[in-house]
Amino acid sequence: MSTPPDHEVTAPPADPWWAARGVSARLPDFPWDKLVRYAEQARRHPDGIVDLSIGTPVDPTPPVVQRALAEAADAPGYPQTVGLPSTRQEAVDWLQRRHGVTGLGLDQVLPVVGSKELIAQLPSHLGLGPGDLVAYPALAYPTYEVGAALAGARTVATDSLSALGPERVALLWLNSPSNPTGRVLPPAHLRKVVVP
Repeated sequence: MSTPPDHEVTAPPADPWWAARGVSARLPDFPWDKLVRYAEQARRHPDGIVDLSIGTPVDPTPPVVQRALAEAADAPGYPQTVGLPSTRQEAVDWLQRRHGVTGLGLDQVLPVVGSKELIAQLPSHLGLGPGDLVAYPALAYPTYEVGAALAGARTVATDSLSALGPERVALLWLNSPSNPTGRVLPPAHLRKVVVP
């Protein structure tokens, strides 16, 4: 996985983000594309390759899940944008049971298709654009940068906000426990970053 040097702000292309050109021209190279030649070499090894790069499920879908999907398939119409109240309530209840989180209301829970999709779309949903700065962990998957690029925002890969000086960060991604490193930020550190 390649990231810019720590604290290097990456600006969007010089053309305005709304310029009539393909979306892919605004996006960073996907790190897995750089690994293709190494994967080919590993596949030639007598023991083969263990490919953990994408995380695609390889196990069959359990029958109970197949049945639940089939039973729920006949639900014409569009779902609510923010998710069904019953789904959001289940999330609130689970967070309280499992993690002791209290005080959440249904308006504070948003079911999403997946975390990758949310990360890629959130800068646009928040109205970020040219001039805004999005900061994300120095070692991270590319979706943080992709989401900012889609919105036309600038990015910086850093683990130290103080290194940015007085510049205002419009969106800060904290990833704890970190994926891919597993690093867990201590509560004191999170409080320092989140609570002014």
